[in-house]
Formats: sequence, structure tokens, C-alpha cells
Amino acid sequence: MNKPVNVPDIQKGGPYSHAIVSGNLIFLSGQTGNVPNRVLNFDQQFDNAMEKIKKILEAAGATIGDIVKVSVYLAYNGDLNRMNDLFGRYFPINPPVRTTLVTGFAAEGILVEIDVIAVKDST
Repeated sequence: MNKPVNVPDIQKGGPYSHAIVSGNLIFLSGQTGNVPNRVLNFDQQFDNAMEKIKKILEAAGATIGDIVKVSVYLAYNGDLNRMNDLFGRYFPINPPVRTTLVTGFAAEGILVEIDVIAVKDST
């Protein structure tokens, strides 16, 4: 049975769950790092998105060490090298598989969105 996970202090942009736990799999919805009425640079948005991901995973009983797949969506191709540097800080050893795309976003000011799949240890 699928179990929705929502973290009250993380704002959602629509009618969806922050995560769904299905067995030992955890699927997170995309997390952005923008803050309404504030202009944040790429690094700040990336770090904010990753902090949200950590909180959601924690609520689901997991950590970023349980992540097996990451999808990163960038507003600008010019942020790719910086994203690689930041990604390496969060995943310095045995990083998860990753897909990176350059795309547009539904809301203005978003520079990066990240979604992940994690696997909880079943032991």
C-alpha cells in the first residue's frame, strides 16, 4: 500500500504529496529552492531544495544516503558546472545515478528543481 508523506513546514505548489512510500521505495516530488518575494542565487536555491529533500526523507524514515536516483532540472545550461560542484558536496562518495535537464519552470524565479527516488533498508 502506498503511504503519502507530507512535511507541514514545507510549502507545496499544488495538490500533491511531498513523497510516496511504496514498500521500501520512496518517491519524492520535485523540490525547488526559491523563496517567495526573495531573489536567491543558484547556490542558495540548490541548498534550499536539498534541505527540503533531507526533511522529507527524514519524515519517511530515510536519509540522503538512501537516494538511488536524482533528477535535476536547471533553468540555465550555464549553471551545470556549479550544479556539479554542489552535487558533489552532498554526494561525495558513491553518488546516486542522475539525470540533468535544462527546462522552463511554471513559476518565475526558479533556477533549479530536484526530485529523487530512495530505497529504505528493509532490514
